[in-house]
Amino acid sequence: MNNKVKTNQNTGEKPKRMAKKKAPTAETYGELCDLLSARFDGLSNQLKKISQFVLANPNDTALKTNADLARQIGVQPSSLIRFAQALDYDGFSEVQAIFKDRLVRQLPGVAESYSDRIQDLRREQSDKNKQSLTFLDTFIDINRSALEHLGKDINPDDLDTAIRMIKGADSVYILGQRRSFPAASFMYYGMSQLSIRSYLVDSVGGLLKEQINQMGKGDVLISITFPKYAEDVLSAIRTAKERGATIISMTDSPISPVVLESDVCFYTDISTVSGFRSFAATMCLAQALVINLG
Repeated sequence: MNNKVKTNQNTGEKPKRMAKKKAPTAETYGELCDLLSARFDGLSNQLKKISQFVLANPNDTALKTNADLARQIGVQPSSLIRFAQALDYDGFSEVQAIFKDRLVRQLPGVAESYSDRIQDLRREQSDKNKQSLTFLDTFIDINRSALEHLGKDINPDDLDTAIRMIKGADSVYILGQRRSFPAASFMYYGMSQLSIRSYLVDSVGGLLKEQINQMGKGDVLISITFPKYAEDVLSAIRTAKERGATIISMTDSPISPVVLESDVCFYTDISTVSGFRSFAATMCLAQALVINLG
């Protein structure tokens, strides 16, 4: 049997093996957010711009054509393909499929309910009972980890800058919806106790736009938002910025769509267990900001 390796008759070189393409590691919207966060620093400025746009405009990303999206972002359509390939996809249509799936899951009767997630967590814990883990143990672990990251990741200069901005503001508006609302309401309570002119942007009666339109130059907006980044919150932040307000944000990573609009941005770890996010670090940061204002 002839075991000789065949060579190219023209060059005498051995034929190159085709590199095996990596399978995409992100199949859901949450996994895609995590992947973008992990790879963000290694992307070119143009691909970073696309990353921030698609997260800030998930519905447009799901529904618009490549040409329309490229025009809206200010890049060439081929850049969308390079963006997808940087994430190990063949083309941008695979990325769009994830955003379309996210949109479908938001429809009534499709999204996983709170009780469904609890049942998922119970199933996970039943597999780990051999290690004597309990629900409490699990959440203590992820919150401890989040707090440790907070201590390492927060820049003291940013903290001092945010405190100066709040102290020098004419009025402070605080915005946080859904799971971010407890931190926002705590900050409002703390500032009101310190006689700081502050307003909780609670959008009661559907008046979010009207509340934000009260803001102007000299005011500060503190925004607290995490995936899936509520679109009305993102719109409110953009409006506040256009009206001349200073923006202080708490979010999850440098790829968050609020980063571009923020004057100071803090990142807090929101590790999850079956869709339940750690919130200890965010509350700790909110408390630290308020106490430093006293």
